[in-house]
Amino acid sequence: MQNKSLVAGFLVLALGATSCKEDGHDHDDNTVLIEFLEPGNEQVIPMADASNVHIHVRFTATEENHEVAVKLYPEGDPGNLLLNFDLHDHDVVINVEEDLDLSSFAPGTEFHLEAEACENHDCVEVVSRDIHFTIN
Repeated sequence: MQNKSLVAGFLVLALGATSCKEDGHDHDDNTVLIEFLEPGNEQVIPMADASNVHIHVRFTATEENHEVAVKLYPEGDPGNLLLNFDLHDHDVVINVEEDLDLSSFAPGTEFHLEAEACENHDCVEVVSRDIHFTIN
């Protein structure tokens, strides 16, 4: 009986250790491309459209994504997060899309949109990009 318990315990540990490595390799060559599809870098969004600003960021991995994050805030005010998205997912492509109302900000307000992705499960290798856009 004890041998069966020991074997079962080792199986549970082995499965837990490999749960995020379902295909049996560590993805040492994995890279992630971050694309800002909307808005574009340095884009000026008319105030008439500021009540419905579409944010679209795509993460494309050569093997698989792990952890991705997207943040949006007024330039110089990172404590005022208007979008704070985090996701742990193993899809090859992850699309983050949000519609935001930025009409309460003054014309000429610049926004900082940043994205970050872990290229490996332990998040030792991180890729990040950022852009800026303005409402006016």
